[in-house]
Amino acid sequence: MHAVMTNLAQDHARLTRVLDLLQGLLDRFHEGVEPDFELMQEMVEYIGTYADIVHHPTEDIIFRRVLEKGAGQHDVFDVLMRQHAGLSAVSKRFSKSLEGIINEEVLLREDVEANGRELVATMRAHLQLEDAEAFPIAQQYLDDDDWAAIEAEAPVAEDPLFGTPDPVRFRALYRCLYEQAHSPEISE
Repeated sequence: MHAVMTNLAQDHARLTRVLDLLQGLLDRFHEGVEPDFELMQEMVEYIGTYADIVHHPTEDIIFRRVLEKGAGQHDVFDVLMRQHAGLSAVSKRFSKSLEGIINEEVLLREDVEANGRELVATMRAHLQLEDAEAFPIAQQYLDDDDWAAIEAEAPVAEDPLFGTPDPVRFRALYRCLYEQAHSPEISE
């Protein structure tokens, strides 16, 4: 597997970890427990920011290249590239709900939860479609020259959570992931 694909697969695993945490907080919220809304907001910011700046643009370069090479299944790649823009809107909608709660606006719990669940479900379905269909096609159709061109064109930025952590923006999320990774329940 080429380094670009390895990085994307790693991103997917990391996004899945964050989505798992977010889903757990939404489950608690559904049960009536007030979760850490600022932590949830950091999760949404991480999902949106890193994905919009590095992850999705890199995938779009790959998908366009595969289509230029004449690979079939245009629909899969067209859907995924459209979803990249749509994911940003879903993320912003949930973020706005969280900001409303933090700013003590009156919002219906079920609306806030629905926005969060929409984000989690949409992201999971998107990641699954890429992993199951788009990535295997890319690996089949693209050669070393294609991957070198993709790597040269792709945006470069370190993951602000799993790379060198941003000590200001994702402090609570980093702490939560660290505690999860070092929990005796998980270690055993």
